[in-house]
Amino acid sequence: MHKTSMARVGGVCSILGGAIFLGSGAAFFFLVGRFDYNSIKSISDYFTAVPSAASLLTIVNLGAALASFLAIAGVLGVADQLRPANEGLVRWTSTLAIIGYSVLAISDIADLYQMKRMAFGYPEVASSAQGALEVMGMGSLDPTLVLRYIAIGPWFLVAGWVALHSGQLPRLLAGLGVVAGIAAMLFVVVTFLDLQAITMAAITITLVFHPVWLIWTGLELARAKP
Repeated sequence: MHKTSMARVGGVCSILGGAIFLGSGAAFFFLVGRFDYNSIKSISDYFTAVPSAASLLTIVNLGAALASFLAIAGVLGVADQLRPANEGLVRWTSTLAIIGYSVLAISDIADLYQMKRMAFGYPEVASSAQGALEVMGMGSLDPTLVLRYIAIGPWFLVAGWVALHSGQLPRLLAGLGVVAGIAAMLFVVVTFLDLQAITMAAITITLVFHPVWLIWTGLELARAKP
């Protein structure tokens, strides 16, 4: 009864989280290439020229933060279903995923506050100080995104692999988890190697597969029988 209850709650939360991640990701693509995230001046200039950009950034970051908290319930629901097949790996990687989603949520909220505060305050700073601020950059809790990917990636990989061998999830869905996990770990490797083309490909795969995984696993959990 306890497992079914967590499955139902996790399923609903996972579906909602996946849908919000889709919306947040779609909004994010409207900002890609519009300004340099590492440049306070670039962000300030763009926010001044396009007043709606700040609101769009709020939707992106707060949406991702909310979706992350919802996704944690999905992790717990899937972990309950998969734990009997490989308790050690599932417990470890699901804990990593919870940490990763927490990092994602906290860093997105902190980055949103930091970016808006610095960008809107930049024009008010004396020109002699603007250069120093620009050199310092925006700063971030997870500037390269590596921390969240290195924590969440193993969960997708292990959940997909365990599901493939245990039959707890449809094979296509389990395979999707494996691919998403590999893409996340590949992102970590190529980020350290500074391979920009491959980095963007890995990010794109993860941004697409991640919400699909959440929604699909959520549907599977929601259909769990008592």
